[in-house]
Amino acid sequence: MTGESRKLGLGSLTALVVGSMVGGGIFSLPQNIAARADVGAVLIGWGITAVGMLALAFVFQGLANRKPQLDGGVYVYAKAGLGDYMGFSSAWGYWISAWLGNVGYFVLLFSTLGYFFPAFGQGNTPLAIACASGLLWCVHALVLRGIKEAALINLITTVAKLVPILLFIVIVGLAFDRDIFTRDIWGRSNPQFGGVLEQVRNMMLVTVFVFIGI
Repeated sequence: MTGESRKLGLGSLTALVVGSMVGGGIFSLPQNIAARADVGAVLIGWGITAVGMLALAFVFQGLANRKPQLDGGVYVYAKAGLGDYMGFSSAWGYWISAWLGNVGYFVLLFSTLGYFFPAFGQGNTPLAIACASGLLWCVHALVLRGIKEAALINLITTVAKLVPILLFIVIVGLAFDRDIFTRDIWGRSNPQFGGVLEQVRNMMLVTVFVFIGI
């Protein structure tokens, strides 16, 4: 296979970036937010998370521009700047975050299916674990076949993520009620939320997990 035939197009690369950034946590976002914070704290939490993720993206952009010869992954920068041990630790931590993200994604998937098929429960029953493991091994086998197959799988999963998200945005836009949205913006009528700072902290635990792919 030639070098040109192994390259990915713009669409595949875009899907790769979007698919890695948008984790499975985004689909449980509405219920998790509703249980932890009210509107004001939610907006503050999103703002802090957005600034942090944007700063992280700019950091990697700067590193890529200054050290274009380092192209082996994010851990290469740690190795070049801080030595082999920190490079290894960075790679190990990145790998752990990747498979933890996959675990969360499959638990969420089979927890959702559990609504229709009770045998899957909350995504943690033996049947759900076995099916999740089987799906993960199937994806792994397809990825081993080559970069084109991996890109195709990623494109399909990215589309599968974006379609329900866009539908949700449209439905929320049509059903939006400004009076309900601003009725108790700081959650003072719900003591279980706690103060604003506590709400923001709880909110950010959710929003950061959504962007774990970054």
